Amino acid sequence: MIRYKKLGYVAFNVSNLDKSIAFYRDMVGLDHVKTNDQGEAFLSCNSDHHNILLVQGKPSLKRIAFQLESPEQLAVAEEWLTRHKVRWAHVSQEESYRLHIGRALRLVDPIGTTIELFVGMMSRPQPFLPHPINLSHLSHAVMRVADFPEPHKFYSEVMNFRTSDFRHEPSGEPYFAFMRCFPNPYHHSFALQESDRNAFFHIAFTVNGMDDLMFGKNRMAKNGVMVAPTPGRHMASGSVFQYFSDPDGFTVEYTVGMEEFPEHDPRQPRMLDKTYRTTDLWEGPPPSNLPAFGDIEPPAV
Repeated sequence: MIRYKKLGYVAFNVSNLDKSIAFYRDMVGLDHVKTNDQGEAFLSCNSDHHNILLVQGKPSLKRIAFQLESPEQLAVAEEWLTRHKVRWAHVSQEESYRLHIGRALRLVDPIGTTIELFVGMMSRPQPFLPHPINLSHLSHAVMRVADFPEPHKFYSEVMNFRTSDFRHEPSGEPYFAFMRCFPNPYHHSFALQESDRNAFFHIAFTVNGMDDLMFGKNRMAKNGVMVAPTPGRHMASGSVFQYFSDPDGFTVEYTVGMEEFPEHDPRQPRMLDKTYRTTDLWEGPPPSNLPAFGDIEPPAV
């Protein structure tokens, strides 16, 4: 079965490339590593060449990319996807070189999201220096799904993601799954939430501590960025969260602190309820002021 190193990067189409680069650089705190001749802007929050890829276009989620545990895992992924009758295609050597990644393939998940699996990424040419938010890494991506059971089965049985916790309706049916890209230890690098349509929900960056989270939130609010009213703490992962919106209305999160799982003999997933206290142990106001834009680019695979 497929084994992963981590969530590698997330790519977005944005309405104003220069404005979005400035936002993720000057407000969120990433470095703008480069923009290539094809107009692809690479931004990074650690030693990776990029954690976010921005492209001028109709605003939408372009793809989500996961780094495999080792080069050998690409052949494992090819065989496993083929066995499960999932269509996939290699990323050309030219495009991989342009993206500063090793060999890669792409597939489309049941809700129409393009997923990329790649075997390595170049390190950035200069070390990351916090300016001023001390970011650690790209934490997770969350999708909304119109039919929860099918994509959850796909990510569990085909992609080999492991469910850390569920949330369930009062009647007992699960509607939310926090998933880790096994054997990556973090409580979730990916999640699915049942909704009225298939859509992108949010991405999150881990910061080094509460001072970074609160300073980042207040700094954005002073500069006119739309931020959620208060931070909160998730019951499932134990992490503190602060949501805000980027220039196109995509939801972004700062997060700090998250449960980690051992590869062997992990605890079983819990069934957590749908009350807002499960979302936020501190029971602050919900982030209902955010536009939560979530279009997905139609797949090309």
